[in-house]
Amino acid sequence: MPVAILKDRRIHCEWRGAAPPGPKALVFLHDGLGAVGSWRAVPEQIADRAGLPALVFDRLGYGRSSPRADFPFGFMEAEVEPLRELLDGLGVERGCLIGHSDGGSIALLFAVAYPARAPCVVTEAAHVFVERETQAGIQALVDLQEAGQTPAWLAKLHGVRGEDVLRAWSRGWLTAEHARWTIERPVGGVRCPLLVIQGDRDEFGTLAQVEAILRQAPQGERWVAPGCGHTPHAQAEGDFVARVADFVARQRP
Repeated sequence: MPVAILKDRRIHCEWRGAAPPGPKALVFLHDGLGAVGSWRAVPEQIADRAGLPALVFDRLGYGRSSPRADFPFGFMEAEVEPLRELLDGLGVERGCLIGHSDGGSIALLFAVAYPARAPCVVTEAAHVFVERETQAGIQALVDLQEAGQTPAWLAKLHGVRGEDVLRAWSRGWLTAEHARWTIERPVGGVRCPLLVIQGDRDEFGTLAQVEAILRQAPQGERWVAPGCGHTPHAQAEGDFVARVADFVARQRP
């Protein structure tokens, strides 16, 4: 598996799919508590249908990448430049961005900052402002951790650092400062084709997120995944793969 070094920090990367790595790729951005493993077999399925390689990686602080101690205010905006540096280092000139939750927010911000490098964007349960539902969902995870019942999937994704990842990330999300965070206006700078996905039973946000994104980027398409919570790519994998692969193929990146 390739490892990228960004400013002395290790970033774990994997290439998926039959197509060899090249200047055009699908770039998958995991959620706020996720890692490479969160995507399951979804990247290679979409990659093979689209005829492009898929890049999946653990952002700083996650999975097998170098640790981080905190998530200060603006941490999603701060991921844009490291993503550019990673793509530069791996020779990816144009990346169709597919982002889940925090990763979807980062994908939108990257497309605004580097429009020529993002031929299309897919967001899944992205946040563009903070809702009470999001805070309540995160607080529920914190309560489980404090009760000694941290979900086992955190250890599967992050190993012994699972507890630390939840503690640091939740602390960043639940600050009074972050409660006022919004990227609604910047999303108006997204000019590329956009597919906005959210489950109709998302426990970490409402469909107001979808409406806010499409108000600012009316060229976008939407798919509200019926019966799905925060992870349609896992809860409706077949439909997710088919819809995303079709969307990417229509853009001919």
